[in-house]
Amino acid sequence: MFNRWFILLLLLTIMVCLASCGQKIKNSVAPLNTSVQYSNSAAKQIVVLPLADYTMGVRPDDSLRRQVKIYEALMYRLAEKGFYVPLKEDVVQYLVDLGIIQIIGKPSIRSSNSYGSITEELGSEWSDAMQEEIQKLVVVNEQLAKSKQRYEVTRVGLDPGTIQQIGRRFGADYILRGRVVEYEVREGNTLNPLQIGILPFFFDTSSALLFGFAESERYDLWQDLAIGGGLGALLGSNAETPFTTPNKKTTITGGSHPRFATESTSYHGGYENHAGYNAAVWGAVGASAAYMASKGGQVPQAVVQISLALQDASDGRIVWANRVERQVEPLSMWADPAVRTQIDRAVEEAAGALIVNLTNALSNSPVDDYAAVSNVQPVPITKESKESEIQEVNDPIIKDQQIQKQEDPATWGS
Repeated sequence: MFNRWFILLLLLTIMVCLASCGQKIKNSVAPLNTSVQYSNSAAKQIVVLPLADYTMGVRPDDSLRRQVKIYEALMYRLAEKGFYVPLKEDVVQYLVDLGIIQIIGKPSIRSSNSYGSITEELGSEWSDAMQEEIQKLVVVNEQLAKSKQRYEVTRVGLDPGTIQQIGRRFGADYILRGRVVEYEVREGNTLNPLQIGILPFFFDTSSALLFGFAESERYDLWQDLAIGGGLGALLGSNAETPFTTPNKKTTITGGSHPRFATESTSYHGGYENHAGYNAAVWGAVGASAAYMASKGGQVPQAVVQISLALQDASDGRIVWANRVERQVEPLSMWADPAVRTQIDRAVEEAAGALIVNLTNALSNSPVDDYAAVSNVQPVPITKESKESEIQEVNDPIIKDQQIQKQEDPATWGS
């Protein structure tokens, strides 16, 4: 009997090992089902100029990475609607030739000899901890070098002649310009227990109800510690553990007759001041739970706001302008909390919303509200994307703050 179960377990282990071979492939970005555009095609050409970046900084992405991510998202959505965009490198090079922008910190491919001395030094008799620290410094230096690679706008506005010149160079019908207004990751302000957890929900709601909102994180922590310690001490004073009450023992001497019997009471074991001891212990436990809760319940919220304007390449007229802001945060505590996931989704959502509004305006069709663009499947160019009615539990929450406002962006940076 034992041999039979052993053979069955061995076969099951072999099957699991064989089934675990290979790689897991996840199609995060699906290619579009579009046709090839020929020179005599009726499809419109749109030149997307680098956006004027007013966010600055290198967190969560540096300037160059922000430009690339937003450009790729816009190009993908435009191609989905039948509009083809020239390559970003060609556009940037032409703008550099015109003196409109200037590349600061041109990217270069470093050779293996760039850090030859450091590599040679790491091969010497340094401790593992020191080698790890040196490797960290090398990585930080690489990131700082990359963060300096960005575009600098040397001309704030573009005259109609420059617009026409860019249009003729790329054979485009329209010029798409805009600005990046917001591009950051904030700490989400929510009391949803499915997002922050049970303990942070309890202490945050109790603290806000009793003390209101604190002026700093330190005062907020003190409020949570006061609630946790006070509640733990109150409940612990009536507890019977870990300090127990003394055992009460009653003894009757002098016979069984009530007149001659004497009753005596004695206490054995336990602690006389057990209530105070238990209150102190459970008060410390409650304060510790409050401290641990203050370290959790963090909900990253990615915020991306983009403004775009479409100009006619023949005369520079503004034919469309709009802006959108998207706030993306994990829907629950089981969702992916990575900052990169939230910011990438916010960029895709903002780009998708603007391009849907743009194509609807160009086709003179009713403007449809744009919601989620997650898990977009390849579709024909003429097919409009529809709002998804079902949202997965682990999908990020998307707060739509689209503002349809006609502006005069003639002075926008390119």
